[in-house]
Amino acid sequence: MDDMQISFTGRIAYDPKFWPAGDDKPAMWSALVEVAGPPTQGRNGTYVPTRRIEVIAHGLDAIRASESYHVGHVITVQGRDLIARAYETKDRHNRPVVRGVVQVVAKTLAMSTRYDPVRRQPGTWPPASSPRLVQGAASPAIEEDQAEPAPAT
Repeated sequence: MDDMQISFTGRIAYDPKFWPAGDDKPAMWSALVEVAGPPTQGRNGTYVPTRRIEVIAHGLDAIRASESYHVGHVITVQGRDLIARAYETKDRHNRPVVRGVVQVVAKTLAMSTRYDPVRRQPGTWPPASSPRLVQGAASPAIEEDQAEPAPAT
């Protein structure tokens, strides 16, 4: 039974990492997702802070995530096990720095096309991957000659 349910939508900030299965360990996928926090009052007015959450997936979910989700994709995560951890690293001046991260173990990952920007691109219709064209059907006639008048009925 899962006591804690976490659900959020955010954009993948950096290239996700994937570790294939080996020995007794399942495959693992990790991505840093940027999520817009609640509006906050600041000195210069209201701003929306960005929160970073590390999303972890294991097993078959990790393999599917590594094939499907990349930098810039907006994903919706449902998870469990909210884990806060701190670690020590070096900054660019080689000084020790303590950093923190919040991890969520994902139960469900999904592409969230609702929040992706719409891009208008010129193209052909039907698209080349259309099932009709893949099966060998002829392209439909899209434009007819407008110079000829329509026959009278």
